Amino acid sequence: MPATAAGEDPDAADASARGTAAELVLAMYGRIPVDALELDGDRRLFDLLVAWDPEE
Repeated sequence: MPATAAGEDPDAADASARGTAAELVLAMYGRIPVDALELDGDRRLFDLLVAWDPEE
């Protein structure tokens, strides 16, 4: 478990994305840019998620 700052919730999200279900799916499949979603937090996490290949 990574170290956390005092008073910081270790289960808190580092980023969130908001959009319709269709927009979220299309963004994860690279059919629309992730920037089309309402993003909060560390955008690099979404870049890593979109680039992730579960077969590797």
